Amino acid sequence: MSHKSMTILMSALVLFMSSCSDDGDIIAEKLFINSIIYTADKNQTVHTAMGIAEDRLVFVGAMSDTSDFIDDQTEIIDLNGKMIIPGLHDSHIHLPGIVKTDNCDLDSQAYTLAELVPRLKQCVNRLNLADGEWLTVEQWGYSQGNEPSGDFPTIRSALDAVSLKHPIVLLGDDGHHGAVNSAALDLATDKEGRTIGLNKNTITTDFADMRALIGVDSIGEPNGVLNEDARKLVNLPNLWGYPEIDLTVYLKIAERLAASGITSTMDAAMRIEDIDNFAKWAKSHPLTYRLTAAFYPEFENYRPSHDKPIDIPNLLADLLKTQARHSGVQNLKIDTAKIFVDGVIEGDPHAVPPMLPNAALLNNYLQPIFAINEATQLPEVIDYVDTSSEICRAIRERGVESVSPIFKQTFFEEQGFLATQCFQSNGVLEKEYEFIFNYTLALVDAGINVHSHAIGDRAVRIALDTFEAAKKFSPTSNAKVSIAHAQIIHPDDIERIGALDVAIAFTYSWIEPFSEYQMMVSPFIEPIFSEDDLYDSAGYVYKNTYPAASVKEAGGLLVSGSDAPVESRDPRPMLNIEKAVTRKNEVTNRVYNRDEQLSIQDVLDAYTINGAVMLNQADITGSLEVGKKADFVILDQDLLSLVDEGYSDRISDTQILATWFDGVEIYRQSWSPK
Repeated sequence: MSHKSMTILMSALVLFMSSCSDDGDIIAEKLFINSIIYTADKNQTVHTAMGIAEDRLVFVGAMSDTSDFIDDQTEIIDLNGKMIIPGLHDSHIHLPGIVKTDNCDLDSQAYTLAELVPRLKQCVNRLNLADGEWLTVEQWGYSQGNEPSGDFPTIRSALDAVSLKHPIVLLGDDGHHGAVNSAALDLATDKEGRTIGLNKNTITTDFADMRALIGVDSIGEPNGVLNEDARKLVNLPNLWGYPEIDLTVYLKIAERLAASGITSTMDAAMRIEDIDNFAKWAKSHPLTYRLTAAFYPEFENYRPSHDKPIDIPNLLADLLKTQARHSGVQNLKIDTAKIFVDGVIEGDPHAVPPMLPNAALLNNYLQPIFAINEATQLPEVIDYVDTSSEICRAIRERGVESVSPIFKQTFFEEQGFLATQCFQSNGVLEKEYEFIFNYTLALVDAGINVHSHAIGDRAVRIALDTFEAAKKFSPTSNAKVSIAHAQIIHPDDIERIGALDVAIAFTYSWIEPFSEYQMMVSPFIEPIFSEDDLYDSAGYVYKNTYPAASVKEAGGLLVSGSDAPVESRDPRPMLNIEKAVTRKNEVTNRVYNRDEQLSIQDVLDAYTINGAVMLNQADITGSLEVGKKADFVILDQDLLSLVDEGYSDRISDTQILATWFDGVEIYRQSWSPK
């Protein structure tokens, strides 16, 4: 038995002894009865009564067996059929982003480019910005709306109409997409720090290595879209848009988590200064959730010069110093590091030419030619560029530098596509492969857990390859490995997930099928000529998107991460649980690959005990078992019965009535137990 396990066991024994009556029985201070208690134990057991004393569970079982655990001091709480589940574990979230600020905020709502202009002008006026001051716009919904018009053919033109006196940036609500106006593009600096601007010429010279991340229009000028690290070229004041962690923000985070039934989290990308702030406030206002911080500093600060590799020993040293500096802060762990393998898999069908996704794929992206369907107002594919044609081969042979002369209207009229659409890409890695590989090995060797963002099937394979290499290099390491998102997994890699003991943090609400969104993904990966093609059961994207049931069957550990504030600042656990079970759009009644649906028990486990396993705390929480912490949530609906009775689509209506952490009620809705 480890020293840690022995300490926990002794603490539990001391608690039990202090809770005993004179005759040696364990006495509950509070006993919850007439409940449906999903324990998330190894047998997925359901009980009807539960007792707590101080911060621990002292009884979980049938109501008929409670008499030995109560006395005249025990408070009996009759839940009258309401459900209890273990405290929820959100294993991939960005805590500062779940708090709304007074900044300009689009709240992930859909706007056409024409609608965007007056909305942002209001922000400029309200914030009373001085000339030259940045307008930073948070929660831009990149995946819906943004339809161009005759007046505003590009997002750059729309933002220019808002103001040319202020550099403007739209921060995508996913943390990967961005868009700027001309004033911002003029601020772009090269690797030597010289301001040279981002334009048609510098894209193909100084910024050629970022070309796949920079949107362009039909004549090769930037259209305003800057994704991933290309956003840094214009020297944004805040890449994430998250507020500073002052005491107000710190407390609001705790309030939102408690109201969502979340008692454990992993912040999936936390900078050193943010960790320091959380630790500072936790000393005076103890955390009311168990926080794991995934270390994610500004990696370029560890690069001696732009042409040198990132200094991994220095990086690791700072991680360990941060870990040691806050080792005594209760309920805070810094035992994980975040790695971005790739970016995101949404392309832009509204752009001319369409901007390709940048997630790392095993095959090259296709080059669709889009038009807008007048009936549905959705982009539709009318043709694909034959990138193997003689003219495309000739263009590629000349190189990107020689393409600009053929950006003529005559080429488009003759060929039906733009010359740049002859170029091929299978996505972009966030950092050089050597860094991803060597950093993973160094982390595992140091006993640090690795949490890798991987969206495309090539990125997932790279993550698995690095995990396998790290385990072989450090076979005795206790480090855990996990992947966030895994939007598309090649079937050949499913079994590897189980064999390598990988946890997969899916965001289950993203499984719900929306055609507008799917048109940003599927046509770039396989031929799509109709809306029905998006839901063809033989399609590669359809079969291999978020394959949750297959991962579980292969022995992978399913956990759940909301990734809030992506799409919504609200972590929405009940919506995520519902969509894991249904994979259904209730308006269209479409189900996205029924074979990958999860049982309600399995998705509850993903949100509870499996999350606790991934976060190295299953010995104290994650399930409702005697001796564990009294972290639990009271719901107004019995989720098990809802599913059994065919009402899975009502799971998202479930209300969190109360949240308990360490045996203390930290949240209660307006209700009273019987």
